Amino acid sequence: MKMGAYVLYARFTGWIYLLLAIIGIFERHLFYVLTFPVLTVLIYLMIGLTGLTVAHKVHEKGLMVYNLVLGTGLLIWGLFGTLQPDLFTPAPLPLDNALHLLTGLWAFYGLLSGLWTYFSAKSKKEDAN
Repeated sequence: MKMGAYVLYARFTGWIYLLLAIIGIFERHLFYVLTFPVLTVLIYLMIGLTGLTVAHKVHEKGLMVYNLVLGTGLLIWGLFGTLQPDLFTPAPLPLDNALHLLTGLWAFYGLLSGLWTYFSAKSKKEDAN
């Protein structure tokens, strides 16, 4: 099975979050639209390094687990940041929440796309027999 959607998601989130972590090491705000508290920078660094490693070395099921776990975590983080911003110090800016929500939703798009490809190929193989 072609793993394009899974690998693309892991690689993209890896590079984006690693870049944001590097920026966050030197800046606390990015044009006052993204905030970078120390804990957030560490989480971004872990997401970035994990994403790049998973995209390079892990098989299909590992990529699916990565998409599921990271997507769920980012969606929860984005929803809590939007609905309960008082839980975070400092409060996240709207672009912080949008970044987490969009990358979380994209994880599920990658999962659904991969599953669609898998079941389509399986159906075609059964029809050929």
